[in-house]
Amino acid sequence: MNTVRSKKKGKQYKIYVNDIYLGSIFKADFERLGIDAPESDDEFYTFDSDSEVCAIRDLIYDRAYQKSIGYLATAEYPAGVIKNKLYMKGFSETIVEDVIAVLYESKYLDDGRFVESYTRTYIRSKSRSLIEREIQSRGVEASDYRHIIDDVYSDEGVTEDDVIKDLLEKKYKNLDLNDIRIKRRAIAFLSRHGFTYDKINNYLT
Repeated sequence: MNTVRSKKKGKQYKIYVNDIYLGSIFKADFERLGIDAPESDDEFYTFDSDSEVCAIRDLIYDRAYQKSIGYLATAEYPAGVIKNKLYMKGFSETIVEDVIAVLYESKYLDDGRFVESYTRTYIRSKSRSLIEREIQSRGVEASDYRHIIDDVYSDEGVTEDDVIKDLLEKKYKNLDLNDIRIKRRAIAFLSRHGFTYDKINNYLT
């Protein structure tokens, strides 16, 4: 037997099953599921069967899943980013982990595909080391996908010197890089794009 607690927050009811938080639903959702809506802002329910509890959980899970599909329809994201987005929407860790597992199984989530997409997006504006750090910060082990990053650089025919050249032409096209003040600004600019001082200095000299 499950005890379900509903705590009202604004127009939503935060659902806890056996004191484990699942997510939030609206008053209309209770009606849709054929369950009496809470009469007070904080109420406990005890059901004789698990069917109503399962119905509530399935509803919350489906909403989390549909949110994820919506995010992934606009761009490639790693699991860590999808998790954070769902947590910010109020879904529980239990629900989120279940959704992530299904997304991986159905290939909606693919870390290798994310790495390729991210690298192609930033290959002409950031250093490789910065790209790898940013991939890492999104919860993907960049070192496991270096072969994919290598393939993107090979496919695009881009070197880091090419990137530095393009960035400088866009930012300092009509300026004299031999001027020490302009050169310092250029070095700081390229550093923000992830290039090391040695790499920048070697190119400028």
